[in-house]
Amino acid sequence: MVMDEDVKTLKEQQERIEEPIKKLLSYSKKYKNKIIIGLSAALFSIIFDLMPPYIVSIVIDEAIAESNTQLLYMLGGALVFAYAARSVFDYIQNNFLFKFAQDTIYQLRIETYQHLQQLSLGFFSRNTTGKMMSKLSNDTNRLERFLSHTLRDIFRNTIMFILIGIVLFWMNWRLALIAFWPIPVIGFMTYKFAHRIRPKWDEVRESVSDVNSKLDENISGISVIKGFTMENYEQKKVEEVSDKYRTTNKESIDMWTKFFPVLSFIISIGSVMIIFFGGGQVIEGTLSLGILVAFNGYIWKFYSPAKMLGWLSNSYQRAAASAARVFGVLEEPIDIKDEGTVELDDVEGRIEFRRIGFKYEPEKEGEKALSDINLDIQPKQNIAFVGESGSGKTTLTKLLMRFYEPNEGCITVDDHNIKDIKLKSLRKAISIVSQDTFLFNDTVENNIRYGKPDASEEEIRKAAELAAADGFIKKLEDGYDTVVGEDGVKLSGGQKQRISIARAILKDAPILIMDEATSNVDAITELKIQEAIKNLIKDRTSLIIAHDLSTARIADKIVALKDGKVVEEGTHDELLNKKGYYHKLWQIQTKKAKDEYLI
Repeated sequence: MVMDEDVKTLKEQQERIEEPIKKLLSYSKKYKNKIIIGLSAALFSIIFDLMPPYIVSIVIDEAIAESNTQLLYMLGGALVFAYAARSVFDYIQNNFLFKFAQDTIYQLRIETYQHLQQLSLGFFSRNTTGKMMSKLSNDTNRLERFLSHTLRDIFRNTIMFILIGIVLFWMNWRLALIAFWPIPVIGFMTYKFAHRIRPKWDEVRESVSDVNSKLDENISGISVIKGFTMENYEQKKVEEVSDKYRTTNKESIDMWTKFFPVLSFIISIGSVMIIFFGGGQVIEGTLSLGILVAFNGYIWKFYSPAKMLGWLSNSYQRAAASAARVFGVLEEPIDIKDEGTVELDDVEGRIEFRRIGFKYEPEKEGEKALSDINLDIQPKQNIAFVGESGSGKTTLTKLLMRFYEPNEGCITVDDHNIKDIKLKSLRKAISIVSQDTFLFNDTVENNIRYGKPDASEEEIRKAAELAAADGFIKKLEDGYDTVVGEDGVKLSGGQKQRISIARAILKDAPILIMDEATSNVDAITELKIQEAIKNLIKDRTSLIIAHDLSTARIADKIVALKDGKVVEEGTHDELLNKKGYYHKLWQIQTKKAKDEYLI
């Protein structure tokens, strides 16, 4: 099923990205001076490369045959000059073409990453980390090789084929006709081969993405795998995607390993015919030995482009598949468009949800994640959202942050539709502490500083104290300079959560979102954090998503959601007196707490 979706996605990209290689070359126009110099040097390199066989023919026919030592020395010097000039132009060619490729791919990779940052979370929910890494790394590297090597070889072989063809007809048109007979056969074979190999390479690229994605997932979830002793199960899944890659790769390898030997045999037959018929002309006296030797030297250079045609076609097709994938990402429509003009200054923090309706996949049937949500949150008011998992609590905050767009209704901040607010300005006005805490593989200090890049050490430590994090940080091996590892692997869940809270405290935004902020901490730390939260929510608008209803009690108002709808609003006491949905949640939680205490 996953592979079917991948193939479907690739086909959609290829339909959307017409002539991907042409698009790549058009994209690289800004570096055209480098490619012009590189290809010009390649042309001169070819010219000097074609001189030696003809010089050798003169050596044989005029210098050696006539015992002309002076001419022999002169021609020897000419050979040295030709080889030296070819080497110089080869250097210039490679230097400029490699720089051209590096500059182009650098720009392409950076722009693709910048575009990725503008895409909604919906895009990332449909595309795994492994697949994105494959496109940003493997595919762009393949395009770099295409621009630096394949493009150069296509140009060189095309020019060399044309020039040698002219030289061969100039030297002996009869032998030239014999030399040309394999070309139509080679061209037809290469055309058929290219059309057959392209779909196979598409499958190979997708298979590589599947392998990368599965390995990334398993490495990230290694503690879960070990904890549930599922190593063998995951081993089989890795073997499955690896076998898919091996199978598709074998099929493509089988095609080109059959193609190239046949191609080489046809070319060899052409060379044999040149020796046979040319030798006959030498014996008859209608052709000099020097010309035959030169002709034989040229013929291998002539057939080399024809032989390379299949390989270059193979490389071209692989690059085309990679280009379609990269440009498929680069041209992915931006759902969340930053077209606002309003800059939020002196934010009061009034938030209004007006008739909000939302589905994560609106094109599919099923219930909405949110339906007809109407909320008016006053400046500096603290609102707690409660409800069962999947009731829409976190979805509301994602819509406020414009990670997604509502399908119905609108959201306002200080009476401005959030679509009219500059995206950076909107998100700068909001601090968020998520239940899915993420830390960078950096020091504790830099992870906290993420909330305010220019913060002083004193500000960082103050934020850590308010988040009940300063105590454990000082006990770490290097204190605030301790590197936490990938996604904070060296810290406990509660420690990660408190650093995340410190980061939000440091940002000091007028609007605060706290999504299950105490979900991963022990009871004592929870009490400390709740005290910190009380201080943190003062003088700012706060949206508190609370699984623990004791946290919800500190809010000015509680909003209970069920199945994506608001079912109750009020204070803790008001909702208990109603004996409705919130009362039921409270009873369940307090009974559970009592049972746990008795146990």
